[in-house]
Formats: sequence, C-alpha cells, structure tokens
Amino acid sequence: MTVRRIDQGMAAAAARALPQDLVVDKELRTRYRQLRVMLHTAGLAATYAFIASKAGDTDGGPDGSGRLAGAYRQAGDAIRGRLSDMELFPGGARPAGVRDVMAELGKMDPVQYARASAEAAALVGWLSRLADAAFQETGGRSGHA
Repeated sequence: MTVRRIDQGMAAAAARALPQDLVVDKELRTRYRQLRVMLHTAGLAATYAFIASKAGDTDGGPDGSGRLAGAYRQAGDAIRGRLSDMELFPGGARPAGVRDVMAELGKMDPVQYARASAEAAALVGWLSRLADAAFQETGGRSGHA
C-alpha cells in the first residue's frame, strides 16, 4: 500500500486548478493570495459565492478580466471537486453547480463545515504557493506557468 501525505494531494489538486498555459501575473498571484485570507475572515460559503461571482465575469476586456474569470472558475471547481472527493458534502452529495454547492454548505453541521473550510483553506493555500512559484519562475514578468 502506498501512503501519500496530505500535502501531496493538495499540491496535485492545486496543479490541476492552475493549468500550464495560464499566465500567472502579479494580479492573479495577488488574487489567489487573498482567497485564503477571505476564507478565514468571511467563511467558506461567502468566499465560494465571491469566487463564483468573479468566475461569471467573462467580458474579456482589456484588463484581462476574462482570463481572471477563468482562473476564478478553476479555483471554484477545484474547491467543489476537493470537497466532493473528500465526501464532505452531506450524504455524499456531488453538487454540480454553484447553487447546489451553496445549498450543500447550508446543510452542513458545524463540524462538517469546519472540516470543509479547513480543506478549502489548505487547497487555496497550495494554489497561492503554486501561483507564486509560477510567477517567480518567469522572473516576476507575465509569462506562462
């Protein structure tokens, strides 16, 4: 039997959420850094709703918001996927969309919610580390991860 450390799973999940072709610039790195803080201050449900609202911003304007929307979408999908894979949603639910996730978060008892929040915080922490590494790899310039 192969034993994997928890951080290996988180690192792999973060790598899936940060595609190789995603440009990691200063703005994206900063936004990913803010997610962990937001989870601690606002909570999982509010942070997930925030991510979902930003993921819906697909205007693709000159400020790169379409690219940022895609990055938020990937982060939201990663959180939903991680919580589903860990069977943290009540009754083993596998919510398909934002409203389903929000409904399932509302059904959680305090212990389930705390565990889900800790998993999400760990995941976005790894996502932030990976984005920082990708940014540093390009020498602080906009470039590919």
